[in-house]
Amino acid sequence: MKSWLIMMGGLILWAVHFFLLYLLAEFGGGASGVRVAASLGTLAILGAMAWLGVTVVRVVPQNAFGRWRRRAGLLALAFGGFGIVLQYLPVVLIDR
Repeated sequence: MKSWLIMMGGLILWAVHFFLLYLLAEFGGGASGVRVAASLGTLAILGAMAWLGVTVVRVVPQNAFGRWRRRAGLLALAFGGFGIVLQYLPVVLIDR
């Protein structure tokens, strides 16, 4: 389970962020609190990604699989973080 969390944590958080924004857009509509909720949710998820990244970096791998798992986890965190920022841009840039 630990290996799966390290390697897939960033992508799972990206998916959670996607569903959060989708639900806010679907059920929140044009309400004024939607941007605030999306911003707070994005900050919380980016904070979780930062915490996971620090946790992965602090673990010293003992073998080749551990080094590979660490690199894969950091790459997934980078892709997930990039995806979260791109998903959040319309919330900031599009004015209703």
